[in-house]
Amino acid sequence: MAYKIVVSFIKHSVRTMKISYLVAAICLLLCVLLSRVGYAQKDDARAEEEITVTLEVKGLGVEEAPALIRDKEIFLSVNNLFDFLKVKYVPSTAFDSVNGFYINEQDVYVIDKANNRIVFKNKIFPLQPDDLLVVDGVYYLDLKYFKTVFGLDGVFNFRRLWVSITSNTELPAIREARLELMRKNVSRLKGELKADTTIKREYPVFHLGAADWAVYSTQQSLAASDTRATLGLGGMIAGGEANASLSYYSGQQFTEKQQFYQWRFVNNDNPVVRQVVAGKIFTQSISSLYAPLVGVQVNNTPTIQRHGYGTYTMSNTTEPGWIVELYINEVLIDYKKADASGFYTFDVPLIYGYSVVKLRFYGPYGEEPTSQQYISIPFNFLPAHEFEYSATGGIVEDGLNSKYSRVSGNYGLSNHITVGGGMEYLSSITSSPEIPFLKASARLTTNFLVSGEYAYNVRSRGIISYRMPSNVQFDIDYTKYAKGQTAIFYNYLEEKRASVTVPIRMPGASVFSRIAIDQITLPTSKYTNAELAFSGSVHRVGLNLTSYASVSSASDAFVYSIFSVSFMLPKKIFFTSQAQYNYKQTRVDFMKVTLERNFIGKSFLNLSYQEYFASNNRNLLIGFRYDLSFARINLSALQGNKNTYSRVESASGSFLIDGKTNYINANNRSNVGRGGIVVRPFLDLNCNGIWDKGEPKAPGLKLRINGGRTSYDTRDTTVRIFDLEPYNNYYIELDRNSFDYVSWQIKNKTIKVTITPNNFTEVQVAVSVYGEASGTVTLIDKNGKKPKGQGRIVVNIYNDKSELVAHTLTESDGFFNYLGLAPGAYTAQLDSVQLHKLHMTATPLSIPLNVRFMKEGDYVDNLDFKLNSDIADNSKQKAPETNGAKEK
Repeated sequence: MAYKIVVSFIKHSVRTMKISYLVAAICLLLCVLLSRVGYAQKDDARAEEEITVTLEVKGLGVEEAPALIRDKEIFLSVNNLFDFLKVKYVPSTAFDSVNGFYINEQDVYVIDKANNRIVFKNKIFPLQPDDLLVVDGVYYLDLKYFKTVFGLDGVFNFRRLWVSITSNTELPAIREARLELMRKNVSRLKGELKADTTIKREYPVFHLGAADWAVYSTQQSLAASDTRATLGLGGMIAGGEANASLSYYSGQQFTEKQQFYQWRFVNNDNPVVRQVVAGKIFTQSISSLYAPLVGVQVNNTPTIQRHGYGTYTMSNTTEPGWIVELYINEVLIDYKKADASGFYTFDVPLIYGYSVVKLRFYGPYGEEPTSQQYISIPFNFLPAHEFEYSATGGIVEDGLNSKYSRVSGNYGLSNHITVGGGMEYLSSITSSPEIPFLKASARLTTNFLVSGEYAYNVRSRGIISYRMPSNVQFDIDYTKYAKGQTAIFYNYLEEKRASVTVPIRMPGASVFSRIAIDQITLPTSKYTNAELAFSGSVHRVGLNLTSYASVSSASDAFVYSIFSVSFMLPKKIFFTSQAQYNYKQTRVDFMKVTLERNFIGKSFLNLSYQEYFASNNRNLLIGFRYDLSFARINLSALQGNKNTYSRVESASGSFLIDGKTNYINANNRSNVGRGGIVVRPFLDLNCNGIWDKGEPKAPGLKLRINGGRTSYDTRDTTVRIFDLEPYNNYYIELDRNSFDYVSWQIKNKTIKVTITPNNFTEVQVAVSVYGEASGTVTLIDKNGKKPKGQGRIVVNIYNDKSELVAHTLTESDGFFNYLGLAPGAYTAQLDSVQLHKLHMTATPLSIPLNVRFMKEGDYVDNLDFKLNSDIADNSKQKAPETNGAKEK
């Protein structure tokens, strides 16, 4: 605008021929032009400014990065960012372009400054001349092009000088971190992860740590109403795990036989006696035991998970939709949800040593396990030259108070062959109460297992299992019983069983199939049962077709099939349908349709219709569950067409008690027999590793653990981890970037904790508050040139006892800093050996510094040294040698 005014003024002066006006106008024009040039030069001078920003890449972390800023636009260093992301880049010899590949080798890119463009995946992205800048060989690219070209979505916060980058694709650095995490997880499973410190389990004399409770009430038209209640208690007595469960049933008398109580002492470090169990115990008996066994058991089997040598496929049926949990030696291994027909299958890990395998069943409304079942795995292997034993003795609550005892041992001849034997005694056996037995297991190949057992005057048994590389498994089980034996309740003569399991995988479908045939021979009859099952999902639709056939010498064949289908409807409604077809009667005997819906993860609604065509019975069932923070409530009602009804109300919950931290928690999960960890971080102001009086708690700690359920309490800064298996080793990995202050440092970042049952194991985390020292090293030039910072000079830091505690190197501009000094008095001085080699002297020789006790960490600066050199021409001096010293 000023320019136009001046030009019009000159034209007016020419027309009026006033020289004075003309001269004034020309001078004014020159001033305007010069001011525009000055402003342009000023704009150019401040066009781009070198700064350092904090760069955050989601899933990878943060680091300081160089950048250029123009107005409020940010230009990131391509070199630095690609280094951080581990993206390959190679500068050209002419320094006019950068090339490499992004993630995949075929995705080649070229950042071309000469032609102002980026070529990526054979696409050309044109650039404006000021979108790509090169300063001292470093390429700076406008932030928006990282998203346009490479899909790196960046957000720049000008006030904080913070750049946050996210990517929808897995970046090489993130992939490398994920693979490293997977390697660590494998190491955890193998027990190879190294810990900085170890917290061993505790052995309290007495402690009550958990209580489970449940109440059930049933009203029905065809039977008397009843009420059931259970109370489970878990604690520690004399260093051992003590669990008890009291059960009340209104329809029966309260008797000791209905109750459960057990004390177990475990010490995995003792190779002679690792477990002592007293109370109601479990044993893998040859004899039929259908009543609880009260006694004592001693063995040297460790409770920790050991290496496996294969898997054994096990499948069965339960109620539809029930959750089945698989435990090996009281450790949760896997869980499955039974399909719409109740079918479930497990690949049971075969591990070395004696194993107790248990299944726990949970109903669809999340009630506590209504039943649990112990199963026997027919293969038992031990590592070469390792011996395991188990000795059991007690009384069977069968009304006869039968005396029972069993002693068994196994020895690993090699890693592929294990032999064993022992003696079993049951006083109620009339024929021969003593049962000596022998057994052996062999691995002919990795997937070919053979097992045999002989029990004198009872039975002989042989088992073969072979799994093909395609995971097709064949199992044959044959048992011959001695005539007249009474140790086993059934009067079988022979039992034969064969099965083939075949997994079927195809695009969009995964199906498990099994065909099984078993035959039982009795003295006067023979029974043969066959089963053909297909269970799986096809395009997210669950399907199950199971056919059964039963044939006996005394009756006609009975053949029927159960078909079920399940899938998700809109609004997250789960649909299940089931029907049973009778081939002999050529009719549908039973049909069931169910709709289920979860609401915000806390409530569950179930609506079901059932029809029995043979008896003309129809039922409508509605069920509702709601999870409160302290309890789980279930309501269900069934109404039939013949004025039949059933109502069930139940509630369950649990309490956790931690006397050390005055903590009581009510929740809706079962906790008896499990353990936990409470992590308590504190500010270690004097850096002695001990929580001294007056040292405050440290808020903000974050961690990872290989199991359990983690809860952060922001009120008292503690972190609690629930649902941990007792006696197992867990690894806690502390996040070093948890805190707001960089001066808060954690020394032991990986902690190994052995879990104590029914107890919170306390882990105190010392967060050391370190001080930071910084300064400069400046080289004084004898030729009168301006002093400049000297890089690669070693700065040593000594404590008040003249002991070297740290050293660091100066950067290229002479600046140095060191973070990691505990409160106290120190002295900083340049390395005398290095200065002697360089023919240099320092002024001053040393600088005292004092690091104070401060919550945020002390910062000491102005540790400035000056170097004087005897060499005249410092410009020709080589970079100082550091004697191999590296920044500590």
